[in-house]
Amino acid sequence: MSERTFQMRLWMTSVLGALALFVTTKIIWKEANEVLLLVYLVVGFLMNFTVSKIRSMRTGEARL
Repeated sequence: MSERTFQMRLWMTSVLGALALFVTTKIIWKEANEVLLLVYLVVGFLMNFTVSKIRSMRTGEARL
């Protein structure tokens, strides 16, 4: 799998996962605030950043 395909799949999974988790939370907890979606997206961003950083260090392309 190419690096570009991996990155796109990683980000799409993060966004769709955050949306699915938000909808599930909204169904279970009727008074869930929309800010919770932002929290889920930020957590997904941090997880993707961590995974991308680890992957780049393994391939020797460590950079900020």
